[in-house]
Amino acid sequence: MPKIPTFAARGRPTAEVGSLKSNIKLDPKSSMAASLLPAAQAIEEYYIKQRDNNEKLEAKKKFYEMKAESDKIQASQKNQADEFTAVNIYNQEFGQYRKQQTSQIKNKRVKQKLELLLDSDQPENVYKIKAASFEASEQQNISMYNTEQNTLSAEYSLLKDSRLKNLTKQKRIESAKEFENTQLMGKPWLDKEIQTINTDSAIFDADVAIANNDYNKAKDILLKAKNVDAEEMQKRIITIEKQKEEYDATGYGVKEILEGRNPLIGPTIKGTTDKKVLEGADAVLFNQAAKNNLDEVNTFAFVDDKFAKTGLLSPTYEELIQAGFTAGSATTFDNAADIPPVLIQAVKAAEAADKLGRLNVYTTDEQETFFQNIIVSKKILGLNDYDAIKKAKNIQMNYDKAVLSGATKQRTRTFALIETAFKETKATNIGEVKGYANKLFNMYVAGNIDPFKAQQQVVKDLKNNLEIIDGYAYMKRNIDSFKSIGGLDQVKPVKEYIIKNKMTSEDSDDFYLRYNGGGIFEIRSRLDEATVYDNDNKPMIYYAKDLYAINKEREIEGKLYLKKEAQQSQEKKIKAKEEFAISGFDITGS
Repeated sequence: MPKIPTFAARGRPTAEVGSLKSNIKLDPKSSMAASLLPAAQAIEEYYIKQRDNNEKLEAKKKFYEMKAESDKIQASQKNQADEFTAVNIYNQEFGQYRKQQTSQIKNKRVKQKLELLLDSDQPENVYKIKAASFEASEQQNISMYNTEQNTLSAEYSLLKDSRLKNLTKQKRIESAKEFENTQLMGKPWLDKEIQTINTDSAIFDADVAIANNDYNKAKDILLKAKNVDAEEMQKRIITIEKQKEEYDATGYGVKEILEGRNPLIGPTIKGTTDKKVLEGADAVLFNQAAKNNLDEVNTFAFVDDKFAKTGLLSPTYEELIQAGFTAGSATTFDNAADIPPVLIQAVKAAEAADKLGRLNVYTTDEQETFFQNIIVSKKILGLNDYDAIKKAKNIQMNYDKAVLSGATKQRTRTFALIETAFKETKATNIGEVKGYANKLFNMYVAGNIDPFKAQQQVVKDLKNNLEIIDGYAYMKRNIDSFKSIGGLDQVKPVKEYIIKNKMTSEDSDDFYLRYNGGGIFEIRSRLDEATVYDNDNKPMIYYAKDLYAINKEREIEGKLYLKKEAQQSQEKKIKAKEEFAISGFDITGS
């Protein structure tokens, strides 16, 4: 059998494409595929940049979150004067916080960025802490310095011995020098501070002298003070001079009142006010009463007596009674505790005034009614303060109703007695007197006072509160007002002088001078109640200062008349002597 020949392959398998082999190579820059490479690279770069931005944003967000905590820790050390302590506390507390927060971040790149931000912020934080510590240290030093100065200043004010005072002042100066040295304030600051210390000390010494009313000594202290603020000294000296002027002027006014003269009429006292004069006199009198251990009634009598002689009122008692009435009118009383203390004090003052017949002077009609009800209820009905005040309050509220049910017969009898009594005194204003009596009688009847006792009380009140002058029944509160012209004995001559000069054709006996209240005086006719007009058709209404001036004019005119009479008398004597020398007749006698 024939042998079939076999073929053994000498090559090896390849991946190459079964085609013709070529030497041509592919150029990536010139092929279509190559054009896609830049776009792919750009996408990769964008992705990396976006990732980086997001990581930066995340790091910054965490940084500012941690910075807020850093600021809190810094704030907690703002009053720490020791900067080393403050920095150590910050580093410790924030270091722990930083470690705890950064350990929670898994992204290494974010963590790295955060660490860089924290590290860059650290120097500024430390600087802020040190600056705050420095400021705190300065404030503590300033506070300590001020405390030391204030303490030494207070110590100076308590000392009487001049040697010890100088030593204390020197301590203040040494304290200032030490503060300047430690704080590097500079010489100008130290010089100014020493000047201030000297100025303060001189002013304090002057104020002590002023408190003792030794204004000359106070001024002398300031003038002799060395190394002081000249401008401040001058201002103080001017103030002292004004205070001295006011003190002297007020003292003059007070002295006049204490000696029984009214300084508030006539020329104004320069350098003070009427209020200060009255309050000054009040203070002196109350002080004297306290030294003599006078009780409330005698204190009122003592104080009021000085004012009464001048036609003035004690401002203390006037204000007290006014305040008491206001409180009594405005307050509802359910028990004794409801009564204001000022009302109790006012009642005591009113009782003291009533005993002296001066309640009418210190009160208006309404006020007088209120306090008279209290006084009479205590005196006649035997009520205590609380019940008497409450009763007076109720009377005030229900007055008209109570009066209607009053004792008409007894009231009429009272008026008849009063009219008869005042006819005997020839008082021409009997109608006003009866009106005042009617008010009093109604008040007492409304207070459930027995009509006969009410009648007796009215008669007593009229005797205390009325006085007949120039045929006119004056209320005492009005009489005192006439002391602006020198007293009650001047009422008639002043009236006559006014009529003679302002109403030349009229008889002065047909008129009287009355007080209308509120500082206003008026010439009125005895025949009717119409306003009276002078020759110039002006109403004959005057203020206290007007009457004062009129009376002074009258006195001057009277003196001139007397002087003229004396001159005429002397001329007659001279002429008589001359005639005697010629005739030889002796002329003697009248």
